[in-house]
Amino acid sequence: MAWYLRKSVKVGPVRFNLSKSGIGTSVGVKGFRVGVRPNGKSYIHAGGYGLYYRQELGGGTGGGRTSSQTFPQTPATYNEPPRPGTTEYTTASSQELVPQSRKDLLDRLNQSYTTVRLDYVCGGIGLLPSFIAFQSSSLAGWIVFILAVVTFIFTARWESKRRTVVLDYDFEDKGERFQKTISAFNALASNSKVWSLINSRGVNDIHDWKRNAGASNLISRTEAQVGEGKPPWVETNIDVPVINTRGQSLYMMPDGILVYDSKGVGFVEYDDIRVDTNTTRFIEQSPPHDAKVVDKTWKHPNKSGGPDRRFKNNYQIPICLYGELRVKSGSGMDLYLMTSKNEAPQSFSAHFSSSCNPV
Repeated sequence: MAWYLRKSVKVGPVRFNLSKSGIGTSVGVKGFRVGVRPNGKSYIHAGGYGLYYRQELGGGTGGGRTSSQTFPQTPATYNEPPRPGTTEYTTASSQELVPQSRKDLLDRLNQSYTTVRLDYVCGGIGLLPSFIAFQSSSLAGWIVFILAVVTFIFTARWESKRRTVVLDYDFEDKGERFQKTISAFNALASNSKVWSLINSRGVNDIHDWKRNAGASNLISRTEAQVGEGKPPWVETNIDVPVINTRGQSLYMMPDGILVYDSKGVGFVEYDDIRVDTNTTRFIEQSPPHDAKVVDKTWKHPNKSGGPDRRFKNNYQIPICLYGELRVKSGSGMDLYLMTSKNEAPQSFSAHFSSSCNPV
């Protein structure tokens, strides 16, 4: 998985921005610059440290960028009815994660992300007259159909430009910090399996204990997916790490985490996050290839830990040492992950803490 940071070279008042897409130029003073992208688009850049809005001035080719890149799909959440004594691991929705410092940005993103797209409406409406026209004449049907397609294309371009929010980053001061954030994420991406914990329940009944291979706790979990991409309806100069889990997509931007779910978009400041790590023994029928197997147990053990002879189909099951990573914020985000590599959470914590608290 390749990561890169855009670099810039300054010659007098002119700055040359070097990126994967080419060379762009800008001129001005700190806090206000006028520039030209590698694709020919010009813009005004105004702001200070961190996230910036950029107002496009026209020129270049194409409309605003949508989420055209491939995003990992969030696995379906496993929802078993909780039993008495079950501890649920829940996290705040995007609409609960709205810091005042990001309210304007989130208002724009939520408007883009949740409102009905007019191009879809036009496309749907255009199909009906096309179908009717085909009933009377194939020529008329094709004419109406082509007009509907052209209308859809122009509406889609207009919608894309209207909805897209441009976020641009100047890494002269924060490149090193963001690189540490990426290193933290790579500690997760290196695992063959990452799971999100849903709930856990203690085993207090001897029969339940025997049925579950001697486990002291029963854990419900779902697979999380990690990758890279750009947030929906955001045009930015970098690809960022993304974690998809339990109906949420978390984009690790340089200044914080953009949280997308079915309700909209939220934001969590890095300074508001606390990271806890641990290791846990987990009974696993088919361990991942990078998991550390530390012991074995019987599928149906007796009280002393040996095999219960009353069960014919009784065999040994590996016990793995997994890592646990819990990322919580004061605003309510609670990301509880289990990793196939037991050392991965400690590596994540070390890099992440370093990025939030630079020397």
